Amino acid sequence: MRYVETIIVGGGPGGSSCAWELRRQGRECLVLDRKEMPRLKLCAGWVTRKVLKDLAITPSEYPHGLIKLKRFKLIFGRGRRFAATVKSSQYSIRRVEFDAWLLKRSGVETVTHTVRQVTPDDDGYIIDDAYRCRFLVGAGGTNCPVKKALFEPDQGDLIVTQEVEFEAPIRNSSCILWFPFAEPWGYAWYVPKANAINIGFGGRRARLEKWDRARLWDDLLALLRKEECLTESPPQPKGYSYYMGRRRKQAKKGTAYLIGDAAGLATVDLAEGIGPAVESGILAARDILGKGSYSLRAISRFTLPFLKRAVLRIATLAP
Repeated sequence: MRYVETIIVGGGPGGSSCAWELRRQGRECLVLDRKEMPRLKLCAGWVTRKVLKDLAITPSEYPHGLIKLKRFKLIFGRGRRFAATVKSSQYSIRRVEFDAWLLKRSGVETVTHTVRQVTPDDDGYIIDDAYRCRFLVGAGGTNCPVKKALFEPDQGDLIVTQEVEFEAPIRNSSCILWFPFAEPWGYAWYVPKANAINIGFGGRRARLEKWDRARLWDDLLALLRKEECLTESPPQPKGYSYYMGRRRKQAKKGTAYLIGDAAGLATVDLAEGIGPAVESGILAARDILGKGSYSLRAISRFTLPFLKRAVLRIATLAP
């Protein structure tokens, strides 16, 4: 059985950020992930300046496509919509590139392994009778095996989406968001990327039964054509789900941690998870290092601060 001081289950932005912080402080860790990188990950894929700052990355250092989103067009209302365009300084990335690069950049050994059993053992944990560690970080997303083995079930809303990312020429360089869409607290999006586009809509599963997803997809395509974002029909969308809303009451238990989607972390305004995943990964690492305490209260709740007031009024825009 192999012993490593810290084992991180999941190599996405949260897991790789935790690994990066531990390794640069000279601590031993290992990442276990059920799939090899690079891999497709459906995600709107925008990153804030804070994400780059937290990870000590400058845009010029990133070797893949990084598009600066200089403008956000926000379209409110259902029948009679009104729009506002605001300046921004965020970026869009493709997760298939971003995740693999972050993990490689961490310099931490990664083993392709599907975690099936996690068992507490004295002052640590045993994984599948093959690995043992003192610190265990669950970064495996909504269905993280560390969460299932050691923590209480999820609380809050399950967010479900229909989205697709595909290569296409960029006709409209603005990021566009439609509020509400599909249900009073849901929204739709168009995010231009490097030689690609991500489009989709999402909302709470509790409203899923009321969705006619085929009709809603056609409605979104009509809105995209109106904004001159599309020239041809995109591929069919796929579904994706994750928890958000009430953040977990307990994201640390003994020397085990939950970070990112596994902890139900996503911003309140846009249900965006990259920023909270990175922040939580670094905070967990600093707790392991004895240089801080792990608390979800310290993690950002909004992607776009200027939406903080508007998002609280979105529901009133629906008829």
